[in-house]
Amino acid sequence: MKKPKNQIELLNDAIVLLEKRRKKEYEELKLQFYETSENFRPINIFNQAVKDFREVPEVKTNLFETILSITGGYFSKKIIVGKSNSLVKKILGYVLQYAVTNFISKKVSTDTNKEE
Repeated sequence: MKKPKNQIELLNDAIVLLEKRRKKEYEELKLQFYETSENFRPINIFNQAVKDFREVPEVKTNLFETILSITGGYFSKKIIVGKSNSLVKKILGYVLQYAVTNFISKKVSTDTNKEE
């Protein structure tokens, strides 16, 4: 039989090591949580989006194309349909807006692809 005192000391040493490891991992987890929560703050997300917008020229082009096609569709609906209370005219206006938006989007994207 082994010495009981020696086994108890070994268990106590193992417990102390595990407690130190748990404390270290807990501190690392708290640090990671803080860093993650900082990255998901709205201001940091906005700043990262602005940084990406400045650095990547494709984003500027895609944003311009999207805004151009949406506004083109919106104004074509307003010009053709105007302010109408008729449900049929409103539906036709939305269909027209969708069609014009898609047309402008395809036209602008093919024109920019030809330039490259």
